[in-house]
Amino acid sequence: MNAYDIIYEDEDLLVANKIAPLPVLKDKSGDEDLQSMILRERAGSLAFLEAAHRIDRRTSGAVVFAKNQAALRALGEEFRERDIGKTYVACLEKEPSPPDGTLRHAIVQDPRRNIAVARPPEGAKGAALATLSYSLIMKTDRYFFVEARPLTGRHHQIRAQFAAMGWPIKGDLKYGARRSTLSGRIMLHAWKIEFVHPTTGEALSLTAPLPTDETLWTVLAAGLAEKGAAAER
Repeated sequence: MNAYDIIYEDEDLLVANKIAPLPVLKDKSGDEDLQSMILRERAGSLAFLEAAHRIDRRTSGAVVFAKNQAALRALGEEFRERDIGKTYVACLEKEPSPPDGTLRHAIVQDPRRNIAVARPPEGAKGAALATLSYSLIMKTDRYFFVEARPLTGRHHQIRAQFAAMGWPIKGDLKYGARRSTLSGRIMLHAWKIEFVHPTTGEALSLTAPLPTDETLWTVLAAGLAEKGAAAER
């Protein structure tokens, strides 16, 4: 399987669907990162490439890159102003109750364990507030798929907030999952991203296809396709 696929590209932007468990940018591991990999593989055809944001190493899905400085500045402003809509899909080990809602926590970083800890927001002085909305979209006998829409951009926010509720993401051992996955990723996918093109002003809505190397992802894809077909009847 490829480490990534390109889902959108023009003279200003490149949007990749990150599939392999690798960092978006260089980190202390020394492993090759997605940005360097694309530049290496496109040597001679790309003079500039810079990620406008990151997703976690073991998270899959959409990553937006700028192909020039002007696009990077404009995208950076959109991210700072929270003008970019992001929808993730997560596979949870426990059923969320209620099946849809909004989570609000204070996020405290624990550098010793390299995790984010989500706590009740009341009285959490100096902590970063984190908000996300979620909705259950499908379930199997043992697992539960939710859409998650982070309204803030905190480190490990989705992972920490679901863990705090007792709903760990499948494969996320760091945040309480029972076991790892065969792919080495956690079952959290940056599924959809919506933003205004930094040059044309066009509203873009892009979807990163679900991975195909985990049975549960293919179960979800089949279920979503069936729902879509039923809605068209």
